[in-house]
Amino acid sequence: MLIVISAGNEGNAADPRTNSALGFVDWLSIGSPASCKNALTVGASRSDRTANGYATLTYGNAWPNHFPDPPVANDKVSGDPQSLAAFSSRGPCDDRRIKPDVVAPGTDIASTKSSRAPLSHFWSAYPGNAQYAFMGGTSMAAPLVSGCAALVREYFVTTRNHQPSAALLKSTLINGTTWLSGTDSIAPAIGTPNYHQGFGRINLADTIPNATRPQVQLRFVDDWQTPAQSFTMTGQRKRYQFSIAAPSGPLRICLAYTDLAMRALQNDLNLFLQLPSGQKMFGNAQVSDSLHIPDPANNVEIIRVDHPVAGPYLIQVAATNLLRGPQDFALIVTGEGVSDLTPI
Repeated sequence: MLIVISAGNEGNAADPRTNSALGFVDWLSIGSPASCKNALTVGASRSDRTANGYATLTYGNAWPNHFPDPPVANDKVSGDPQSLAAFSSRGPCDDRRIKPDVVAPGTDIASTKSSRAPLSHFWSAYPGNAQYAFMGGTSMAAPLVSGCAALVREYFVTTRNHQPSAALLKSTLINGTTWLSGTDSIAPAIGTPNYHQGFGRINLADTIPNATRPQVQLRFVDDWQTPAQSFTMTGQRKRYQFSIAAPSGPLRICLAYTDLAMRALQNDLNLFLQLPSGQKMFGNAQVSDSLHIPDPANNVEIIRVDHPVAGPYLIQVAATNLLRGPQDFALIVTGEGVSDLTPI
């Protein structure tokens, strides 16, 4: 079962700040349970709504004590879908793990309203229908992601005849994200993923095959129901070969796994890719504050090749440090003309 958790609404740009520049939302506002490494934690981006709710207000108007200084004080609450909701909690966790994992629209969302709930509990009424109202928060973003997760599960069960693990659902959703370019979305610490938007905004159109991108192939490994396929000791590795013919779109790869239920990373698996040229890449190479080594802190890793060339590719998943096995994992690969993953 994949647990989807709201990141929280503790984003703050008022003094005292620990890490951010004046007028930018500070880091380190993520807390429990949003810090759970095996859940999918959802922050809030801004919706594109320009009317109703708080859409015409600035963050300085709406929450002057939390966002007193420009530029965030002058930003509209909604209307810029490339930017984040200023109130959305930021990472990292205190053990340096990236959270949130993803973001989704969470400002001025129209949703159902209980007939017993006073309108004062919402951002505003919904025009012409008293059973709806406008509201905002990461708790409005998380249900959007939960709905996407349900559709991804449906795809694997009905189209691929596979019962997906929680890790496969998580890796598939993260693999399809869109990187936001708003100033606050890419504020320091620079990196992909980062402490503000995680791996990016959910984008179901790039997540599973659909009519808008008929040439995209989705390949995966998900052996959670086959214990004999799991890692059992440090140093083991699994390798998969595939090829791409005449690519015209990006190659995306994501590894995720359900780690032991203790604080910080326990079992460390790492993702590697060899290109047809022989060049090697490793997962999360651009993560914020990168040590420029295979990622020792996160149980989700991505590799993205924006302009892949035709030819053979080699993926390796390595058990860099295994404190206790068995350890399974989920691996997802998407791209135009991607062949089956062949174990070697």
